[in-house]
Amino acid sequence: MALTVAPPLYLIGMKINCWQCDSRMPVVAILAPNVIDYEEDDDEEKTVFALSGIVEIPQDILAFIQKRVPTFQLRASHTAGYRYFANTCPQCHKIYGDFYLHCEPGGPFFPTSEQEAKLLYITEIPMTSEIEIKASPSSGLGELILAHGKRI
Repeated sequence: MALTVAPPLYLIGMKINCWQCDSRMPVVAILAPNVIDYEEDDDEEKTVFALSGIVEIPQDILAFIQKRVPTFQLRASHTAGYRYFANTCPQCHKIYGDFYLHCEPGGPFFPTSEQEAKLLYITEIPMTSEIEIKASPSSGLGELILAHGKRI
């Protein structure tokens, strides 16, 4: 789904153990508080979306992310059935699927408490105008992460 996103945009992340080889690996995601023209259930409150299944992203935003986490790479997922920018283990090169990062309660980008949200770092991605990203937006926990993640 093509999303139009206005500033600010945030990179969030932490280190976890790889599901395959158990080595420590960085995982990152994007938080977008200003998705333009997206159908929301509640027009009163603006939703902070976590973006997953990112298929296309502007090169300057990708460069900012990959400068910090080079293992965020465009990879084919047999489970998802398409290619997307996935967190990849630097040791065994297996992808850590977005479903397990974004959709499992207690997963890195699905904190179930303030304590879990505090384990994430947040840094603002520099941008000055609206951009288009092809991704799937997830709502519900972005506010918790923005409120309690560590700003760097």
